[in-house]
Amino acid sequence: MLRSFVFAAAMLVPLAGVAQVRVDKLTFPPGTKHAEDFEVPVISGVDPRAAARINLAIQYPLLGIVPGRYRQPMFPDDSMTARTTSLSFTVIRADEQIVTLDIQGEYMGAHPSSGHTWMTFETRTGQPVATSDILTPSGIASSQKAVDKALRAGIRDVLDHQDPARFGDNATEAQDDMRAQREQYDECIGDMARHDWNTTFQWGAQLTVSRGCMFPHVIQALDDAGEKTWTASYASLADRMTPFGRCLLVDRKANCKRDDVRPTAGVWRGTIGKAAISLLTQDDSLIYLYDRYGEAIALTARTTTPGHWVLERKDDKKDVLETFDLTAAAEGGFTGTWTQAGKASLPVRLE
Repeated sequence: MLRSFVFAAAMLVPLAGVAQVRVDKLTFPPGTKHAEDFEVPVISGVDPRAAARINLAIQYPLLGIVPGRYRQPMFPDDSMTARTTSLSFTVIRADEQIVTLDIQGEYMGAHPSSGHTWMTFETRTGQPVATSDILTPSGIASSQKAVDKALRAGIRDVLDHQDPARFGDNATEAQDDMRAQREQYDECIGDMARHDWNTTFQWGAQLTVSRGCMFPHVIQALDDAGEKTWTASYASLADRMTPFGRCLLVDRKANCKRDDVRPTAGVWRGTIGKAAISLLTQDDSLIYLYDRYGEAIALTARTTTPGHWVLERKDDKKDVLETFDLTAAAEGGFTGTWTQAGKASLPVRLE
């Protein structure tokens, strides 16, 4: 049965001078098993449509739910021994320009592990902000090169001062560990040379770019170089930013416009006929869902002419089962029709 979420009343993070932006903690209905292990952010205090987009983009990937909808059990017992076992978050920035969150998760698979996911949204629209929205290709490349330089220096320092005693008393095992460490660092340096970057861009008060070698779980303890960071002010990056990036983070203006607005990127909410739906990208895939049910339906997309998109759901035989035919609306968002094989078309509105 679907039930509504209740949101915490207390603000988690004081946001001096920006009272309108709230970042609260999602409170699950009483009796939800394992709820204490899952701390999930909720945005409010901004345009309700923007808040709805942000909260959907957070809660659906993390919890598999549409905000305001609840399925019991939320966290089956087997989720404590596989997949995500806990979540927490830190607010990096939340003001009239952007909301940036650091989502920390613990996971259980072949080995227990942990990781971070950074999410950034434009506060005014609620749309996700990608690195390519802010930096030009040359700006991205120069930032990656800067942090790679710091990581290479850290690796060289480790390899120049390898100490067998650091790996234990057994001389044979120490030599094996030193060899494994060197091989992994050589592979990491090769990844950088091939531009195979594992780089994180964090949009806070300034840009922080992070890079590590990501040793396999079984030899993580051998990574003495660790993660390196490179920081830069937005003003210093202005000539390497897109017009949207400069408007948003340097000039800090309202109503900054993106050059490329399309239904195949971002988060869009609306209707098919009278049914509420959401359209969003997840894990580099395009999905839509009926808000009432929350089940992801995969789509593929093709652009026929500028401002006109056709999105299709196909079966395993590549036969088209349903089609969205969308055009950009003058007032923003997209309008068009949805057609399912053998059924009459229904109007679509997304914003």
